[in-house]
Amino acid sequence: MAVAVNARKFSTHFNFSNTPSFFIMSEALGIKDKYTQIHGQRVAFYAKRLAKHLSLKGDHIRQITMGGMFHDIGKIAVSDQTLHNQSKVLSEEMLWEVRHHPSIGAFWLRRMNCVDDICNAVLYHHERLDGSGYPFGLKGSAIPLSAQIVSVADCFDAITTDRPYRPRKSQKRAFEALEEMADKTLAADLVTAFIREIEKNGMAHFAEQP
Repeated sequence: MAVAVNARKFSTHFNFSNTPSFFIMSEALGIKDKYTQIHGQRVAFYAKRLAKHLSLKGDHIRQITMGGMFHDIGKIAVSDQTLHNQSKVLSEEMLWEVRHHPSIGAFWLRRMNCVDDICNAVLYHHERLDGSGYPFGLKGSAIPLSAQIVSVADCFDAITTDRPYRPRKSQKRAFEALEEMADKTLAADLVTAFIREIEKNGMAHFAEQP
């Protein structure tokens, strides 16, 4: 029953059709790690707002929002030791797990016949403009727009929330961090648009499922 209720609330908040398989996956992630589940909801919220700010339309916005929601779904397969690690230094085994969660998540979504924009957002959200990202080291325009939008939203939420290895930073410090990444690892135009959107409409404050 909890899955159905949460799915309905999420669907209403983001104006999604009923897709119970996705919400079951979200609930499974929440059982594994509540922070990661709620982080996905905030990233979806930010990604949707950025997509709208960029004047994207209809299905494209919906797919980017879904990509934000499920960008870390592959972490269901990550060990608890890695997921709750409090050190910035990871062992080779932990690093392998972290670097493969986008591929695992995209594989699962493709098995569910997910559209490309959603899968691409999940698969490529840790790719970086300068080629320093993972899992493929893509550069520049080779990274799909859906993934680039989710990347900006993901970075901002990661910076402004408490993580096991460091405390949250202020909105101002987060903006500074994004600006430092602009044109290096994140697209400068997306960073600028995102900062303007947050300055105008504020941060996400929901800590539980909407």
